[in-house]
Amino acid sequence: MHRQTERAKPIQSRTLSIVICLACAACSQEQASSSDTGRYPDWSGQWARTGSLNWPPEGYAEAGPPPLTAEYQAIRERYIELREQGVLAGDPPATCLPPGMPRVMKMSFPMEIIVTPAITYIYADWESQVRRIYTDGRDWPEYILPEFNGYSLGEWHDENNDGVFDMLSIETRRIKGPRSFDSTAVVLHENNETVVMEEIRRIDEDTLEDRITTIDDALTGPWTINQRYSHETEDIVWVEYVCAEGNRHLRLGDEWYFVNDVEGTLDPTRVGQPRLVPEVQ
Repeated sequence: MHRQTERAKPIQSRTLSIVICLACAACSQEQASSSDTGRYPDWSGQWARTGSLNWPPEGYAEAGPPPLTAEYQAIRERYIELREQGVLAGDPPATCLPPGMPRVMKMSFPMEIIVTPAITYIYADWESQVRRIYTDGRDWPEYILPEFNGYSLGEWHDENNDGVFDMLSIETRRIKGPRSFDSTAVVLHENNETVVMEEIRRIDEDTLEDRITTIDDALTGPWTINQRYSHETEDIVWVEYVCAEGNRHLRLGDEWYFVNDVEGTLDPTRVGQPRLVPEVQ
């Protein structure tokens, strides 16, 4: 019994040492984490789009036409003809589909940005959309389920070397469609192989900028815009936007109709289109 007790003492001593080491390591990690958290910018508050709802913030009249391939320019021209007839072609959100990337960053309604070390969240009032940008150092998964907002990996940068991150670079892949850049029938390629690169940085106290580069087979080359957002910190009002509530647009095949709730019919959107009256049993 004496020999067993003597052997137990070193074991107890080693156990105590391990516990102390683990406690010190946890303390160091906590201190490092606390210190690292201070490196992230405060982008809280409400951010509202500035500029046109056209994809280029300055509008097509100033920026010029979208850089579409001949095939997708022809598709756009056809959609524009249909729109002149009252058909909402080339604008998927007209049927209450989410805008998807990159269009969601036009922010028809304001957004909120919540920064954490592992994930930065972008909450858009538009269709209550949420983007998650993973900044925990992960690599691309072997399989990514396609989503309208895609899958985003980000990396923080300290551009002025002051010890605080001031720019978030993002790459987004696996974005499903159908999608358009805006409501003017500038659609993205149906193969849904879009890649979107972003650089988000604060220009001044009241301005955030997202430099967005879209790589898509409907384009003749990468298309870059600088979308800016103005900052609100007081008397903030968030609006719940539900597209399906009060939406009167309905698409059946290639035809578009207005839903007439009063008479229970589908009314025409273009000249020569018959009105649809459901049969009543």
